[in-house]
Amino acid sequence: MTTKPTKIILVRHGQTEWNCVERFRGRADVPLNATGRRQAEAVARRLARLGGVAMVYSSPLGRCLNTAVPIAAAAGAEMQPLAGIIDIDYGEWQGLTPAEAEERYPDIFPAWLEAPDVVPIPGGRVIARSAGEGGVGARGGRPGP
Repeated sequence: MTTKPTKIILVRHGQTEWNCVERFRGRADVPLNATGRRQAEAVARRLARLGGVAMVYSSPLGRCLNTAVPIAAAAGAEMQPLAGIIDIDYGEWQGLTPAEAEERYPDIFPAWLEAPDVVPIPGGRVIARSAGEGGVGARGGRPGP
């Protein structure tokens, strides 16, 4: 008997106002803006046309749920929030632009850019530690808000 392989499709949440100015969002519950809502509907239509979506998992943050719910509805799939895929806690950097974080934390920010998996964010989490606790892991490439 041959089983069909499971296909995993990753969809990032739609646009927020903080994406437009590149702010560290982390666990701040920044809502989708009008563009983000249109993006969520568009990806929902596209995935419904592709078919085969059996389950939708989402971070419990509103911007993520408001992207996932239309996808699940269009696909006729169940949607389940998962706390383990919530974004990293950016602590004192949450809400700051990268330039603001670098200005306020001139010794830490450049080190974090070079090794975000080991350099702690003031009041936040180390990415490697978050991954071990069921949160997001290192994203590959240059880290960002």
